[in-house]
This record gives sequence, C-alpha cells and structure tokens, in this order.
Amino acid sequence: MGLLALLTILAHAPGLTGQFLYWDDDTHVTQNLLIRELTWENVRAMFTQPVAKLYVPLTWLSFALDYQLWGQTPFGYHLTNLLLHTANTVLVFVLMLGLVGAASPPRPGQRIAAGTPLPPQSVAFLTAAIFGVHPLRVESVAWITERKDVLFAFFYLLGLLAYLRRRIAIVFVCFVAAALAKAAAVTFPVVLVLLDVFVYRRRAWLEKIPFVIVSLVIGFATLFAQGAGVGETVASTEAIPILARLGLLGYCSLFYVGKFFCPADLSAVYPTFDEMNWSRGHTVGYLLAFVAVTALIVALRRRVPVLLPAWLFYLVTLSPTIGLLPVGIHVVADRYAYLPVLGLALAMGCVVRYRVASLVVVLVLALAALTSHRTRVWHDTESLFQSVLAKDPRCLPAHINLTKWYMDTGQLDKAIAHGRRAVEIAPNGLPGRRNLAAALRKAGRAEEAAALER
Repeated sequence: MGLLALLTILAHAPGLTGQFLYWDDDTHVTQNLLIRELTWENVRAMFTQPVAKLYVPLTWLSFALDYQLWGQTPFGYHLTNLLLHTANTVLVFVLMLGLVGAASPPRPGQRIAAGTPLPPQSVAFLTAAIFGVHPLRVESVAWITERKDVLFAFFYLLGLLAYLRRRIAIVFVCFVAAALAKAAAVTFPVVLVLLDVFVYRRRAWLEKIPFVIVSLVIGFATLFAQGAGVGETVASTEAIPILARLGLLGYCSLFYVGKFFCPADLSAVYPTFDEMNWSRGHTVGYLLAFVAVTALIVALRRRVPVLLPAWLFYLVTLSPTIGLLPVGIHVVADRYAYLPVLGLALAMGCVVRYRVASLVVVLVLALAALTSHRTRVWHDTESLFQSVLAKDPRCLPAHINLTKWYMDTGQLDKAIAHGRRAVEIAPNGLPGRRNLAAALRKAGRAEEAAALER
C-alpha cells in the first residue's frame, strides 16, 4: 500500500503548487463567507441552505476546516484534495482485495503459464493503481472546487468496505456522509444491490429502505438547490430534447470508456450540446453502440464473469451525469468519471494475464506520467483556459474567464481581446459583455464600456 500511495502522490504532486482558479474557486472558497469562521450559525447555514446552487454541507465544512488552517493559501486546499485521493486509492486496493478474495502469491520458483490470471493481490494493486494515476482523475484532484468528488468518494468507498464486513450501521453513516458531500452518492443503494446479486447471492431489500429514503431526500434537496439563484440549472427539454437525452445516454457512457483507454485530448470544457450539432442520427448511432457493447458484455458473462458487474457499477455510478438529467448544456466532464472509472479499472485488472503483466506495469507508469503533465495544466487560470482554447478556439467559458484573469493581472490588451471574442461568440451573453465592459473601463475607454452596458 505504501508503494501505491507513493505512486499516486508523485503523479499528482505538481498540483500542490496550483493557484485558486477563476472558475468556481471563488464561490467555493475565496469569496465564500460561510467558511471563514466555524460558528454555529455558519455550520447551520451549511446544512440548511444551498450555497453556490449546491447542497453539499460536508464539503463546505471541509473547506471551513481548511480555511482555519490555511486561510487564502491554496496549497493547503490542494494538499487536502491529494490526501483524500490517496486515501481513496488505498481504499480501492483494500476493497478489491475483499471482493476478489485474498490468496497467496506464487511460491518462489513456481512455474506460471502465460495465460494464468494475476493473483488477487496483483489484481487489487493494478485496479487501485489505475484508479489512482489515470489522467481522468486530474480534474477532481487538482481543482480545489472538486473537493466534493474526492470527499464523497472517500465515504462511499468506506461504506462499501463496511458492507463487505456486514457493519450495516457504519455503512449507513458512511452513506449519509457521502451524500452530504455530493449528491452523486445517491447511487449507493443500487451498488449495494449489485453486491448482493453478484457477490453474496442473496436478497436483502428491507435493509435498503433507509438508504433509499436518504437518496430521495438528497435528490430533492439538490434539485431545489439547482433551481435557486442565478446560474446553471437542470437543462430544460427545450434545450435538450427527451429523444436526444436517450442518445446522450449512449454518448456519455461510451465517451469515458474511450477516454479511459485513450486519455488524449482531455479538456476542462468539452463542447456543449448546442455545439455538438446533435441529430437523430447521433441518437440512433450512440444508442445502438451502447446496446451493442452491453450485449457483448452480457454474452461474455460466463467466460469473463467480472465484466458484467463492473459494467453495471460503471453505469450506475455514472447515472447522475449520464445525460438523462443534464445540468446546463455541458454533457460530459472528466470529473463525472471519478468514481465510475473504478468499474473499468476493475475489469482491466481482472482480465490481465501474466503474459502482459510487464506491459501493464509500463502502462501504469505511462498513465502516471500523463497525469503529472496534465496536472500542470491546472496550475492557474491562464494555463488551464489556454489549453482549452488550443482544442476549441470558440470555447465561451474560456474567453470569459481569461478576460477577467487578464484584467485582474493588469494585462488589459489581452483582457479586451478575449472579451471581444466572447461577445462575438455570444453577442447577448451577459457575463461576456459585463467582463469586456469592465476591462474597457479599466483601460480608460469608458464610452466603449458604456455602449456594452446599454
């Protein structure tokens, strides 16, 4: 476990020098008055009202604890994220050992056929290593705002581990904590059913009722929080039609599979639904592809038993962000795959044979190197959004945030250039016009600014 933790820390270590980003880090940390003092009034507010259109009280509490230690120094927040992710990676290893069963490693000198599966310890290590160092982890670890990912997964994994040992009271407490850290934890009761079906071969429906009740409460609280205030909300059927959402189910589920096996062209902002030029052909094509993949996995369930439960775990944990109930018009993001990737990693760990074990070691090290490189992209607002623009020059959020970044750092010519580009892309967009007007006013061009504010 020490080697696993060290590998994870080294892969993500460049993120410790990162700054606060001009992308939600303000509403979550630097301008969040609730975390400034650990008073009863502030803690009560965290648990009773939405903040930044989110109901994640345990996440706010973790930020408040960080604030007492680090104030406005980003290092401490990054350190907490990294420690939580490292703990999650170790928990994955322990959980996988419990799932695949402990077994003794081969004896010294024992001859092993090339087609022999890896022993359980190696499967658990490989699964956890892929989970820990895959580049898809970077957004959740290097972005302070995504504390909710690593925090909810910590309690989620603890709960699953407690379930393997039949400590139901502990399981419930961990589940509630996970749900209070991020609403994506509402999938937990379904995952428990998967364990019952594929591991324990039993039915235990009644004990799941309290879990389902908590899931419903958190789900309604999240929908209420999303509907409050100004900003992104759950996309309407006018923005993303129902039929298109069925196609997005296939698109989203296969998108992360593709990024898992080929983690290239990762971005902090992928094209929106509007920019995808979606058609009925896309809906039919992605649905057929999804059905084909699922059918193949079902057909292989006897030959490779792990594939079906791993695939179902992946789909269940991805379901809150799979496209059926999209938030805003962005349909995919690396952070959405933080926990679901565990299902893909487990499938890979179980199908690897001794003949390719050495290649897998090289693969893990390559993934760690890619993660280290990707983490540097998240160092500051400029490097992050310039990397986004390198892949999509018309990315509106990138231009909007760079306008503000360059304005606040005194680079007014660059601020105005990105502001004008944002207005060209979205002429009626208030954030773009407001930021450009502010940059022009700061540059002493009040008349141009006033024209934008009319």
